Amino acid sequence: MEIKTQAPVQVLSVNIKTSLATIQKDTGETPMHLYDVATKAGLVPAGPQIWRYVGADGNKDTIFSLEMALPVSGVAIGTSLGYNLSETPSFKYVSTIHHGSWDNLYQTYARIIAELQTNGLTMTDECREVYTVVDMENPANNITEVQMGIQ
Repeated sequence: MEIKTQAPVQVLSVNIKTSLATIQKDTGETPMHLYDVATKAGLVPAGPQIWRYVGADGNKDTIFSLEMALPVSGVAIGTSLGYNLSETPSFKYVSTIHHGSWDNLYQTYARIIAELQTNGLTMTDECREVYTVVDMENPANNITEVQMGIQ
């Protein structure tokens, strides 16, 4: 298991409170809007979307913070239409790649948590998902990097 550290990344983002039970409804079209807002602000997308989950514990009803973020380069011009231009914090983590539908993402989380426990590592309250390939028409093609924060 490799321990990695991600340096801060400039992102265009939006923060919401949600739960696993309501995440699809709460996120709505926001992931697609990030690209539109970036373009209108004169920013260039610079990588796959990063979703930061803070306080999610696997319980479908727990309310947690979700930052949906699009890495960008450039200097914003005009308005960000209610979105934030900021940097993600530095992040120490271990990761694994999830292939396929997000419906069974919980299995990937269970596997990485078991591996962390086996290796005596302590998780933080943050995890991230990096959406490398998103195929809404054929979810079996999705590729998602699951990053689990560690101390």
